[in-house]
Amino acid sequence: MILKRLAALAFFLLAPGLARADEAPEMCFDRPGINTPPCTLHTGQVMAEFGALEWDHSAAPSMRDDTLTFGDTLVRIGLGGATEAQVGLGGWGHQRSRSVAAVTTTRGVGDATIGLRHGFGSEEDAKLAVQAFISLPIGEAPGGAGDWGAGFLVPVSLPLPSGFSLSMTPEVDAAVNGSGKGRHLAWGGVVGVSHALTPAVSASAEVAAYRDEDPDGASTDARAALSAAWRAGRRFQLDVELDLGQTQGAPDHALMLGVARQF
Repeated sequence: MILKRLAALAFFLLAPGLARADEAPEMCFDRPGINTPPCTLHTGQVMAEFGALEWDHSAAPSMRDDTLTFGDTLVRIGLGGATEAQVGLGGWGHQRSRSVAAVTTTRGVGDATIGLRHGFGSEEDAKLAVQAFISLPIGEAPGGAGDWGAGFLVPVSLPLPSGFSLSMTPEVDAAVNGSGKGRHLAWGGVVGVSHALTPAVSASAEVAAYRDEDPDGASTDARAALSAAWRAGRRFQLDVELDLGQTQGAPDHALMLGVARQF
């Protein structure tokens, strides 16, 4: 009964925003999904995107890992000329590993990132962009890598018939070694299809694969993802994403809930 009342209250509070979604301008959200959009913010616009919760789960006959991450944050600032700056801070992570012999727990805040994205075209209509970032080792395990890293992405988005769109994001990184010192090559990409279900709700399906050439042990993170976003107001979005791992280098499943707000 209490849950029903809370749900009714949430709908009552958000319904006016949903009703205005038909009139809301097009917005450039990074969340949800694995792909990176080529669109950028207009001059002076600020977007804050929060990963409210992420749960990664992996299980094997003798081991089970669960990682919860709260408050993963990305702040984006439009600089003009289809260019934006980004500042990210990894959320607070809680990792619990259980084996036959013992249970270990690790807690800590993730690393920071600084990035730039430039779209070729106008801010909202760019079909191609380039993005570069550098990660700063201010965090601790499980989210902290221990050393600086960097990466380069090329987001692409193309229209398809019947209101669908195709997105791709190839990526090459100088990823931090598992030892926490030095870097190695990591590369891969994601391809996905998205569609607006209503003026306020959109959904996407993606497949991604990333190869990590860590000298301590190479691995491949391949996964399939489904995500949905709800424009709950003119400048506010709620989203959910479910990833299903396809290789040993990926979690068995990952569930993400988040919000985004433009100021």
